[in-house]
Amino acid sequence: MVKVITIIGTRPEGIKTAILHKRMTEDSAFDALLCSTGQHKDLLYDAISDFDVTIDIELEAMQENASMADQLSYMMTHLQSVVTQHQPNLIVVQGDTLSAYCGAMIAFYNKIKLAHIEAGLRTGDKLSPFPEEIHRKFIDDVADYHFAHSEAARQVLLNEGHLTSHVYMVGNTGIDALLYMHQKLTQRKLNPGSEIKKIIESTKDQKIGLLTMHRRETMGEVQRDMLEIILDCAMSLGIKLICPKHPNPEVQKIYAGYNDNSHIIFTKSLDYKSMVWLMSQADIIYSDSGGIQEEAPYLGRRVVVLREITERQEVTNTGSHILYSKEKVIEDSKRIMNERKEVTSPYGDGQSSVKIIEILKKMN
Repeated sequence: MVKVITIIGTRPEGIKTAILHKRMTEDSAFDALLCSTGQHKDLLYDAISDFDVTIDIELEAMQENASMADQLSYMMTHLQSVVTQHQPNLIVVQGDTLSAYCGAMIAFYNKIKLAHIEAGLRTGDKLSPFPEEIHRKFIDDVADYHFAHSEAARQVLLNEGHLTSHVYMVGNTGIDALLYMHQKLTQRKLNPGSEIKKIIESTKDQKIGLLTMHRRETMGEVQRDMLEIILDCAMSLGIKLICPKHPNPEVQKIYAGYNDNSHIIFTKSLDYKSMVWLMSQADIIYSDSGGIQEEAPYLGRRVVVLREITERQEVTNTGSHILYSKEKVIEDSKRIMNERKEVTSPYGDGQSSVKIIEILKKMN
């Protein structure tokens, strides 16, 4: 039996591992535990509540520790206690967060096998995204199983010298979650929140734009400049922007200056099912989120990616999404809304977790 602990801390990690963990708990080949570091507790619980999974081990990384260094110290100490108590022979981490980074270090220091979901993402710039680019390079350096989301990511890993026998192109587990959730919404087994439904109903005669911004490297004046340009674009093209508020206080300070702008509606942070539904309703999406870049094509939507570079080149290289350029925001936005071209969906068929489980069953 494979005794596995999956370590998560943020909403994207929860979403991208929920179905994988659920299937592990239902499979007799695994003794599976889910550990939350508490990095983004409220957002995480909102994300996984509709997947019927339970957090088994709960830490409190954000309770009193604000800086990344303090959080790292807390996580390393407490994750060591977790592995000492439970003695797993496999640790699973997803992506490139601080939680994933600490989980990888704990696996390495204790000589525990490590599986990295969404391996091989790279921009080539250690400060963009910060600190995630360095996190994911370290995680891939120590991982025993590299689960790449695309052929391009698989090739990155091979070019870096990782063994072919350790690298698997399985697609993105986030798409498993997206398709699961979208089906539940379509069948009305789950429903979006009433607030966001009322907002969409009140704007039914307008074009809808979804806006999300939260990355550290665009915090402050860069983010404010982006918002000004996007609002000018919304006014020119008759777009009503809907912006769920990220809980980061610095982001909220910037948004507070635009509460009276008639071209944007701010909402509270949305749970995952409401966000999936809102994406499906939007005519255009502006976002710096990696997850939204991946998910939007599967809903037939295109994104103006609010970054100068992205590690998800597959969707920009095919024209499915467009990298942000302040000189061309209106031109690009108009093209996205007017072109009804087929959107390329390069991240698998929604069966990534099944493929991962079959590979991990062969662990020795």
